[in-house]
Amino acid sequence: MANEKSFTDKTSADDKSIGFDYQYYYFLDRILNLKPGQSVGLEVKDDVHTALNADFNILVQLKHTVQSNAKGEPIALTELDSDLWKTLFNWSQVITDSAEGRETFGAQMRFVENTRFLLVSNKSHSKSNQFLQILDQFHAGEEDFEQLLGHLKFLNGKTADDGIRGYIDAVLKLSPDVLKAFFVNVRLELELDDIIGRVKVSLLAKIIDTDKLETVFSRLDSNIRTDNFIAIKRGESIVISFDDFMKRYKRIFDDGRTKKLVYPKFTPELPDDIFAQKFIKRLLEIGDITDSDEELAIDYTTYKLRISRYLEQWVQEGDLVRDEIENFHEEVFVRWRNEFRVAFRGCNSPQQIIDAAMDLLMTLRRDQFSLGETELTTTLSNGELYYLSDAGQIGWHKDWSGNEQ
Repeated sequence: MANEKSFTDKTSADDKSIGFDYQYYYFLDRILNLKPGQSVGLEVKDDVHTALNADFNILVQLKHTVQSNAKGEPIALTELDSDLWKTLFNWSQVITDSAEGRETFGAQMRFVENTRFLLVSNKSHSKSNQFLQILDQFHAGEEDFEQLLGHLKFLNGKTADDGIRGYIDAVLKLSPDVLKAFFVNVRLELELDDIIGRVKVSLLAKIIDTDKLETVFSRLDSNIRTDNFIAIKRGESIVISFDDFMKRYKRIFDDGRTKKLVYPKFTPELPDDIFAQKFIKRLLEIGDITDSDEELAIDYTTYKLRISRYLEQWVQEGDLVRDEIENFHEEVFVRWRNEFRVAFRGCNSPQQIIDAAMDLLMTLRRDQFSLGETELTTTLSNGELYYLSDAGQIGWHKDWSGNEQ
């Protein structure tokens, strides 16, 4: 009983989620391999479909398993596997779909002759799967259709599973000529387990800098997922043409080829006490923020953490070297020092000092600093100021250094 799966385990959301992700990443890979005039759809004509031109389509069914064999590898696709026969059943229903005007023999023949039917799975090949062996021999011209049809009928009589028998019955209901044309265009791609790895190989084929591969992958993945979500909310089908793809996402690829720095996705880990940070104390002492401005303090902290994280990541990925970072910090420090030295001339009262400190801060906040060939955004430039202030190198009040702890 200890090894028996509960109903909750059997319907695990994790299993379903990885199946959806498998389908999505295959869709993403197909997008990356589009040519002019082609388009790819997600859950429109099939799990994934590719329209090669006005008449020819590739319909793709994707089946992912989390089950493994004794070696820890995905299980094999067996001869009477429900994934195989449910897929063939689904396609038989598409072929004869009256809602698409395919009630007649002629319409069905035109459809199957202009469609490639592809089953993609991470399941492994099985040497005992005689049906797939005969199908391969049929494609190679080594077996005739009668041999394939005979084995199909044999399996229909062999199986004790009513569901599988129902699937095979539906396939056998296709007229012999349609069935033959259908199997001519049926293909399987098995053992595709590392679908994300395939996507990254397709990205590299776009002449992306290897050091920027992960960033380009992350940005493209995030943007396409977001656009898909928006399309679904609008009730729109998810279909992306070559032209659409180039128009929407070309900038991501351009950034992957440029020497300009690319900003990776960033989620900050905020400190427990936002107001305990040195740079926040320096802003408090000149009245730039107050103890009640928690949201603003969080924003400023995010800017500081972002530039710190990016600088480290750019070094790790080879976009910058350490001395460039040191020179950047020094350049910003010198700009601050030049402004600070003249900011308080003529200040004779505490209020004048505060006003001058605010002017100094606002002057430097308007600066956009450069790093290599890249002009940093305002948030990153401000983040550098807060980073140096938090490190105790710069401040805003005339007597800020006396308040350092």
